[in-house]
Amino acid sequence: MEYGLVALIIIGGILLYIKINELQKQVKSQQIQIDKLCKETNNQQLATSFISDEEKEYIVHLKNSGKEVEAVKKVREVTSMDLVQAKQYVDTL
Repeated sequence: MEYGLVALIIIGGILLYIKINELQKQVKSQQIQIDKLCKETNNQQLATSFISDEEKEYIVHLKNSGKEVEAVKKVREVTSMDLVQAKQYVDTL
């Protein structure tokens, strides 16, 4: 009986992991669609990659102060960019 219970917990965990992974992919796809719509409607404030002027100034200040890692962290904090995208954004400033 103990093995059956352990097996059920493991199977349940695997199924839960699969479902969460599917939902994460769906959310990512929806974020991409929303970003495209924001670009087409010129409403960048709703885009997941939008950075306000104040935050941009702070990020530029961090970069110019030699704190690129902190600048990348700030970009990732205020947007949904991954590490590579955030690094590229900071490099272009």
